[in-house]
Amino acid sequence: MNLARLLFKPRWQDKDADVRRVAVASGNDADMIAALPQLARGDADTGVRLAALKRLGDYEAWRERSTGDADAGVRRVARDAYLALLCSNDARVPTLARRIAELDTLSTEELERVATQASDRDLRADALARVTRPALLAERAVADADAAIRLAVLERIDDAVALARIAERARKTDKRVSRRARELVDAQRIGSGDAAAVAQKARALCERMEALLRAPSSDDTVHAAIAGEWNALGKAIPTDLLARYCGADALVRQTKINARNPPLREAASAASDAEPDAAPEEPVAISAAMLASQARFDAALASAASDAQRERELRRTHLHEMEQVLPRYAAALEAGAIAAAHALHDRLLNLGAMVVPLPAALDARLSPLHARYAELKQQQAWANRRRREMLCDDVAQLAQSGLHPDALAQRVREAREEWQRLDAAEGLSANAESGPTRRFHALCHRALKPAKAYFDKRDEVRKSHAGEIGKLLQEAAALPEQVSDWKAAGQLRQKLGDALRSLDSVDPRTRTALARQLKAAIDGLATRLDAHADEVEAAKRRLLTRATILQQQSDGRAVARDARELQTQWTALGQGRRGSDQRLWKEFRAAVDAAFGQLDAARKQRDEQSTAMRTQAENLLAEIEALRDDDAHAAKARLRDIDARWRALGSSDRALAQRYRKAHDAVESGLQGAARRKRLARYTDALARYTLLRAIETGAQATDTVPAQWNEHPAAAEFAAALDARLARATAVPAAGEQDEDAARDLLVELEFFAGIETPDEDRQRRMAFQVQRLASRMRDRGAATPESELARLMLAWFAQAPQAAELEDRFARAAKAGTETLP
Repeated sequence: MNLARLLFKPRWQDKDADVRRVAVASGNDADMIAALPQLARGDADTGVRLAALKRLGDYEAWRERSTGDADAGVRRVARDAYLALLCSNDARVPTLARRIAELDTLSTEELERVATQASDRDLRADALARVTRPALLAERAVADADAAIRLAVLERIDDAVALARIAERARKTDKRVSRRARELVDAQRIGSGDAAAVAQKARALCERMEALLRAPSSDDTVHAAIAGEWNALGKAIPTDLLARYCGADALVRQTKINARNPPLREAASAASDAEPDAAPEEPVAISAAMLASQARFDAALASAASDAQRERELRRTHLHEMEQVLPRYAAALEAGAIAAAHALHDRLLNLGAMVVPLPAALDARLSPLHARYAELKQQQAWANRRRREMLCDDVAQLAQSGLHPDALAQRVREAREEWQRLDAAEGLSANAESGPTRRFHALCHRALKPAKAYFDKRDEVRKSHAGEIGKLLQEAAALPEQVSDWKAAGQLRQKLGDALRSLDSVDPRTRTALARQLKAAIDGLATRLDAHADEVEAAKRRLLTRATILQQQSDGRAVARDARELQTQWTALGQGRRGSDQRLWKEFRAAVDAAFGQLDAARKQRDEQSTAMRTQAENLLAEIEALRDDDAHAAKARLRDIDARWRALGSSDRALAQRYRKAHDAVESGLQGAARRKRLARYTDALARYTLLRAIETGAQATDTVPAQWNEHPAAAEFAAALDARLARATAVPAAGEQDEDAARDLLVELEFFAGIETPDEDRQRRMAFQVQRLASRMRDRGAATPESELARLMLAWFAQAPQAAELEDRFARAAKAGTETLP
């Protein structure tokens, strides 16, 4: 390493942030490249950190800084770069499994970005599985590049309007998505009990079953699929379509039976041709099989007719019930009772689906009522929609509200109850999973998620508290019959009471049982404690009688000894009942105080002596705090005198002693400062004359005022001659002469090095050369001048030379002042 690199740091370590930023962004220093991770994390400037991150281009660095940097702007840029790498197939990104695992740390908006921009199909699919926004799901069902993802997303959409829109958009671009969307719409309509949709689906299934009659097939898969779809329609199938399907299904089944048993005449002919000498009993067997097949066919037709008759009877029953429900339905609509109208409307729809087609008269009566119901329901839904949005917004803000988890859970519970009331008002079932409902439940789950740790911890605390109560109950049960530590027994009684009052902190399901056990333990212990308290009260009354007798004694020492003995016995008895204990203690203390009345005079005398000593100490403090350092010699003598008097006083007050030490240290510090100013006066006085000299040399002050002001600033003898000579040259007629600027600059570099301040750029090389020369000279000559003599030599050399340029003179003034301040 060369000397320049030793003395000057590289640009990427410069103090100037702009210089560091440029060096980090474009430099090729190997040490800097190795330090890029540390710069990205620890540099004080945000621009330098960003430049280091960009030079690194590392996935892990971007990810860590996106959450760990202190600056919001750096976190935002780092987060954007991290997400861009996460969505790409760049060679720098980690494995797919790792990236999928990191999806758990992303926000909703970031998940949506990955779901739409990720290059990897599996990463995109996993992100989409976590997204819940209906609009994004609808967009990806049409726009995603992978067909399987499009179909998977489509299955998650349950809004009929959105499905219809997707079917129309994908009609020419993706027929599978379009067809599946229409199927989902039809399935939703059927699932909601739409009579028209059920009838349309039933009619289509009938046509498919009849097509099997026209084109029989040995494959039972198609027939089984039709039967499965028919059974999924439920009981809302119109009667005529039900009879039509049952007849077609019976014929298809019979056709399959006949296919498995060929026509009997053909079988008989084939048998006769194959065996002309066969026995005559075989035609008789064939005829019997034909009769059995015909009987089965007739039985199927009879069964279908019986089912049709039963359906007609059910139709009459349903129509009669509809006639009874219709007036109540109309009254509920007239009164605006939408909740009652919901149940009646659903009942009428179910009944109407089972009697399709409706009689014209009944349909004419129902149509205006259904229109009115739709109007009321739309009004109710419109009124509730805004409230649902407000509930969603309120729940979404709960996660950032900072509420206590209990308050948070209560708010979520209230929101859910109100949501259920809105569902009931709109006639929606409790299990209805519409888009807004799923969004609401997802927001509730997200709002409660931060509080889960709290509730888990609370359960642990409750279990721990219940365990502590169990230990207390065991301790109470294990208490011996003859109690030796009545204080511990009293504390146990108090703990049992505290536990009874703190039962709110245990599981509510165990509170009743624990309360019963605690009360039983408290009652049993209280009886024993009361008996012991009676014994303690009687013993303390005997001690009180003995304390009263102490007043008759005149021996102070005996009074003190007996009083201490009585107090010891009183304490050993322990505590009784709180009220009687306090009353007896007051009487006992009064008797003892009366006995100690003779000792008060001595105590008062000691107090007076202490007060006098404090007064003297405060007077000494006032003297030392008023001491000044104007006359150092007198101040030192006065300080020694005050110290002697303070030690002779021997005050034990810690506050006064601390105050005295503080004042003493302040006076000593002032005396030391005065001594230093006196030592440095030779330099400061010389610099004061130099300042006046510069004013004359630059023309800032007239020469006729010089003598008076010059004498106001006397200089030390070592500087006086040089300053006087320079003043003489400044006040005389200026003469032409050459200025030795190189020598002046050498002096300035040496003085700036001595003062420890920076050298301007134009003399940086000169200073480096001086430092090398000084280092070499110090290695040759171990002796060195003192700092005072070194500063005096440099100042005298400057004063002795001719005036220099204003810039150099200003540098000298700054360096000389800084050098003076470095002296002790």
